[in-house]
Amino acid sequence: MTAVVNPQHRTDPRSIRVVRGKKARRPALGPWVIVAIIAITGFLGLGITQTSLDRAAFELAELEKAIAREEARNLDLNLEIARLESPARIAPLAEEMGLVLPDTTKELLVDLDQELPVFAEAERGESNQ
Repeated sequence: MTAVVNPQHRTDPRSIRVVRGKKARRPALGPWVIVAIIAITGFLGLGITQTSLDRAAFELAELEKAIAREEARNLDLNLEIARLESPARIAPLAEEMGLVLPDTTKELLVDLDQELPVFAEAERGESNQ
């Protein structure tokens, strides 16, 4: 409460009266609650985002390991193909089957500028050119 002196009765101390003023207001809690909810939501969002990023990083690491394993397997398969295609391995097998190298070779020269002859007709009567 606040005491206010009436300027007309300043000389008489009995004429002082108490005038009720406005009540002091508490600060509003609504905006602070909203700010707190936004802050908590932000922290939870950051936590969820970090967790999903970590999960993605673990999946990426697993994929990189799988890629490395498959690249090593691919290299082994390419080495196996090279070994199986080796003429040194194929020549003895071919000789066992009765294949021999020819004694003489002939060169065959083909002029690609000339029109090729048609040897067989297609089913509809069209040429095989």
